Amino acid sequence: MIEDKTLLQFRKPFSYFGNELNSIHKTHGNRIKIAFIYPDLYEIGMSSLGFKLLYHFVNEFEDVVMERAFAPKEDFEAYLRENSTPLFTIESHTPIKEFDLIAFSVQTPLDYTNILNILDLSQVEIHEKERKRPIVFMGGTSAYNPEPLAIFFDFFAIGEGEVLFPKILDLYKRWDKKDKNDFLVSISSEKGFYVPKIFEVSEQGTFDTVNTNEKIFKEIVQDLNMSYFPLKPVVPFGEVAMDKAYVELFRGCTRGCRFCEAGMVYRPVREKSVEVIRNEAFEILKNTGYEELTFLSLSTSDYSNLEGLEKLTRELIDKFHVSVSLPSLRIDRMPEGLAKLGVEQRMHSITFAIEAASERLRRIINKTISDSDIFDTIKKTVKLGYHVLKFYLMIGLPEETQEDIDAIVSLANEIYRVAMENKTARKSISIHLSINPFMPQAHTPFQWEAFEDIESLEEKRNYIFNKLKGRHFKVNFGNFRMNFIETALGRGDRKLSRVIERAFRKGIKMDAWSEHFFFDKWIEAFQEENIDPGIYTKKIPLKQKLPWEHISTGVSKAFLLKENKASKEMKYSLDCRDASCLDCGVNTNYFCAASENKIPRPQFKP
Repeated sequence: MIEDKTLLQFRKPFSYFGNELNSIHKTHGNRIKIAFIYPDLYEIGMSSLGFKLLYHFVNEFEDVVMERAFAPKEDFEAYLRENSTPLFTIESHTPIKEFDLIAFSVQTPLDYTNILNILDLSQVEIHEKERKRPIVFMGGTSAYNPEPLAIFFDFFAIGEGEVLFPKILDLYKRWDKKDKNDFLVSISSEKGFYVPKIFEVSEQGTFDTVNTNEKIFKEIVQDLNMSYFPLKPVVPFGEVAMDKAYVELFRGCTRGCRFCEAGMVYRPVREKSVEVIRNEAFEILKNTGYEELTFLSLSTSDYSNLEGLEKLTRELIDKFHVSVSLPSLRIDRMPEGLAKLGVEQRMHSITFAIEAASERLRRIINKTISDSDIFDTIKKTVKLGYHVLKFYLMIGLPEETQEDIDAIVSLANEIYRVAMENKTARKSISIHLSINPFMPQAHTPFQWEAFEDIESLEEKRNYIFNKLKGRHFKVNFGNFRMNFIETALGRGDRKLSRVIERAFRKGIKMDAWSEHFFFDKWIEAFQEENIDPGIYTKKIPLKQKLPWEHISTGVSKAFLLKENKASKEMKYSLDCRDASCLDCGVNTNYFCAASENKIPRPQFKP
């Protein structure tokens, strides 16, 4: 066991101590032992609400101990390898290989090589077929297309962990611990689990796809008011990416943006009442000492009781002297009362996701906002006192033309003009644009569309940079090469397991960090496996069977095809809270309160 004083020689040693406020320490004894791994640095993993929630939830089981582990920094990894020391969990410094179960929480394909690196550092076989113990599985949003990692994991957990973990534990307790295959067969019969070794794949058209007509349906929490939420979350020793308290408002979204994976896979909408949110916020702030609280959801403006949320926000500010932030505001439905509270807390920047600058392109992607919505909200926010206006936009969207790129420039200039006309403060207006390329993602209406050529994206980036000059504009772009690899892996089939392993053997890891991302090495890995990455980024024929079709989010393929067709016809699809049910499929596979108009759209006061 490595002592804490030894850890002090490494960068950010708090990443490995494991004695933070509210961390959980249990003796192992006869308990089921689970190593819970976030395949990135501590400061990223400990910013994940889902990761922290499941850590506390599983440890509520008396006969289970769950401990955390993360990807180590380079200096600590070098030490582990030089001394043949296996990677360990941070609570007890027990080697990961000594646990019964290893669970990964994976949110991005850019962490795929990290998974293999962590298993290798843990001295655990990376291939499922070579591994008897421990049992290794994975959940998170990346599990909705498990095929690129199929040969590495024993099984995949599809859906929400609060429902899936109790099933895993129950089956593990009943298993005689002799033949791993017996456990995998039993878990494959339960809703929400996919065991790759049970299914064969074959080449069908462009991709290798799973030979089954069965659907692996996700599992979800039906009632958030009754679900578990950690009231004493771990408080990290050192600074992490999102160092604040979190409370969930709701899960899911009914907006139907055609590019958005989260809007599809997290359906149906499930809200918490203001009373539950209040209790959770009060307890968390008392138990952590945080000075900032964030309300989490995919679209805060869509919470049905905004008046109650505004009153609660005022109460939290007055009682705890904290700042309360509201991500994901809709520019067409900005809650002015909450926005005003932000200014009172001396928050002078506000962010909106516009996605596309032209109304034509917004119609194609089903982003139901108009130019007048944008300018009206800009006038209101500037009048309230905001002077840093941030916007999310995309380039490379389906059906995009040069006119749409010009629209980014003209819209930015018009926003600045409108803001300067209406400003009441002495400070100048600053316009920040965060522009990323469209990445087609599985389980969305745009899953068949193409990722635009890198050279073309670079031309558009340079054009926008040259047109938007001046101190009042700040424009940032994503890393197009990184986005290309992320898209290829996210839409990959089982063949890509070979590429991922080849990349890992080349030393590729920590791809989500620009200083560690090496595009040329990835291309070499594809070439050495004789696989063209462009196969996974180009436009896919609608009739092509897809590698992830056996995994069901509850949203039907028929609905995705209908929405893809509507995009070509530039037709909006109304939100099902404002219109009749659109029959996306969730209403037949799960209880959908939104489709039954039991979650009303919030009413805004003039």
